[in-house]
Amino acid sequence: MNGEKHLTPSPVGTPPLHWLVEAALTRYPGKVWPPTLHVAGLMAEAWPQVHAALELSSRELAEAVAQFSGLEAGDLRDFRPEDGTYAPESLCRQLGVLPLWTEGTLSCLAVSDPRLGAEDLAQLRFACRKELRFVVLSPEDIDTGLTRLFARSASGREGNAVIDLLASDGSTDAVKIVRLAKAIFQSALDRGASDIHIHPFVGGGVIRFRIDGSMRRIATIPADTLAALARYLKANAGLDPNPLKPQDGRLRLAYGHRATDVRLSILPVADGDRIVCRLLEQGRNFSLKHSGFSLEDNHALRRLVAEGAGMVLLTGPTGSGKTSTLYALLSELNRADVNIITIENPVEYVLPGISQVQVDEQQGRSFADALRSILRQDPDIVLVGEIRDAETARVASQAALTGHLVLSTLHTNDAMSTVPRLLDLGLDPSVLADALLGVVSQRLVRKACPACSDAPQDPLQPAESEFLRISGERPGVRVRGCADCGFTGYKGRVPIVEILSVSEGLRAALMNGVRDLRTLREASRGHHSDMADSAARWIVSGRTTPAEIQRVMGMRFWNALAALHGTAAGGSSDLALSEAAGTGSFRLLMVSGDEALAQALAEVLPYAITRVDSVAAAGEALAQGEDLLGLLLDDDAMHGDVREWLVELRSQLAWSGLPALFLTHSGQGDIDGTLDRFSAPHVDRAAPAGDIAEVVMRVLRAAEDN
Repeated sequence: MNGEKHLTPSPVGTPPLHWLVEAALTRYPGKVWPPTLHVAGLMAEAWPQVHAALELSSRELAEAVAQFSGLEAGDLRDFRPEDGTYAPESLCRQLGVLPLWTEGTLSCLAVSDPRLGAEDLAQLRFACRKELRFVVLSPEDIDTGLTRLFARSASGREGNAVIDLLASDGSTDAVKIVRLAKAIFQSALDRGASDIHIHPFVGGGVIRFRIDGSMRRIATIPADTLAALARYLKANAGLDPNPLKPQDGRLRLAYGHRATDVRLSILPVADGDRIVCRLLEQGRNFSLKHSGFSLEDNHALRRLVAEGAGMVLLTGPTGSGKTSTLYALLSELNRADVNIITIENPVEYVLPGISQVQVDEQQGRSFADALRSILRQDPDIVLVGEIRDAETARVASQAALTGHLVLSTLHTNDAMSTVPRLLDLGLDPSVLADALLGVVSQRLVRKACPACSDAPQDPLQPAESEFLRISGERPGVRVRGCADCGFTGYKGRVPIVEILSVSEGLRAALMNGVRDLRTLREASRGHHSDMADSAARWIVSGRTTPAEIQRVMGMRFWNALAALHGTAAGGSSDLALSEAAGTGSFRLLMVSGDEALAQALAEVLPYAITRVDSVAAAGEALAQGEDLLGLLLDDDAMHGDVREWLVELRSQLAWSGLPALFLTHSGQGDIDGTLDRFSAPHVDRAAPAGDIAEVVMRVLRAAEDN
């Protein structure tokens, strides 16, 4: 329904559940709301909390709210900002209303909270002076649309300073940008963010924090505010106010007794400046004890660096914690009788008692040049920030052979791939065999929030079920989401590692010229721990979840886990499809007049289902359905001759190329026989919903494999 009459306040009295939860459970009665969870007061927080706790996508929750309110779910792709709006920005933001489009005397408005009162409706009618139609969108979509709708053009582009976040700046308009910048930095530090991203977004700007390795949108801002922020940060970092090229600078934040360095990167883009601030809290205590490693991994790391001389390498992508682990190892080794020197680009954290050299390529000081120089400083331990070329690899290996302990990083996908990578850089196999002590490949995974996680209950989620099938053990925890964790279900991170110790067998293989990874793994048997095993221990102990491990490691986690347990990893394709469904990015289109069947299938499939009752309506849905994954064609919607219906289906729907499954009445020979001749997959529509869902997944999996 589209009228205003449905936008009325809730009945008097306090309902047993928050209205948003009640709406979700009305559409999805099989879901269970954790009784200990309390819904946040702000819609921007309540919405992600509810769809995470009930394992719904944001789109599914919008459809539930729409059904509960007698409205329709909206689509941000229908947004037409060029239509403009008569409603002022202040009113739209106050009420959480986005004008989607206007046609003649009709204006379509999107809301995330349909409980608008009579006074709110009167203000909207007066401002728009049109007939109003309401649809439901998530708060994030509404915020995105409002930023785009009310975007303003930027008004202009224009030694390191210390910004005291707690200092008073007065209250005049001239200091609003200063106060905004301080509020951004203070909020980032309070939330434990590692990076702040401020960049152009749909005609305005957006502020995002990277927390526990994941990006979170914090706020949107007008374009002129973005430009003013850029000018303020450039001025304090001593940068050119009107650059034609990227610039890097540094700031220092004073926040009470905390000192934090900010590594500032500004990149000019088409519609403004893209700003990234890396927050580096000085005085941070680096230690293996507080790094989150399991006891077994902790002992293995200590054993690797206990050797007096040799090379230990850490591998992994950017942001996997390599530098923090290296600093923790140096802190363990830092004693009065040990001389430690590091070569870094750049020096991010100052380590007491350790000499740190910063590489400067523009001044001709490369990693290899700096390494040659510091070897004349009689070091016992050398940290090389990164081995990125043949010369650095050769000098580092020679340093390891001449009595130094060398720690460094290398970019490879896993520990064993480091060996052929170093050989490709030109190292002699005999030198590598003698110099290399071990390799550690590392990733960081988010920890389950202790405030809102609990033991998984049946039915298990796809990733939980697959973990149980392969390992024979149930995951220890399922996350929900609460205010403590920003409604993500995760708070903090722990490392998962793969550790390779160079054994006599591996040395012999290298001396014999072996480069094949399979043979090298055989030669290192008993001295090589698998990352999947490290991850599985955290899953069983309830520190993280299978879905989080899959997010970080990808589908190779399941293959590696299956290899460890001697089990087939046959469910990986289903998991990939289910993960895509969990993002709310895919749905199925069902042509059927049977609403009950559509709802039954939606409860057992990991996808939303959009039902239409005619082939013509299906064609229209396909034309707008970029997120459609497959078709369910129910012969209940067939009219007339079987062949004519199939011809109509093909002419209207075949262009999409989507996989299709026919739902047919058992014993109706005409259609079954015709489909058999066409080799079209079909299933008895009277079968249990779970059986139909299994066939659906099989059809989708076959299409994915092809």
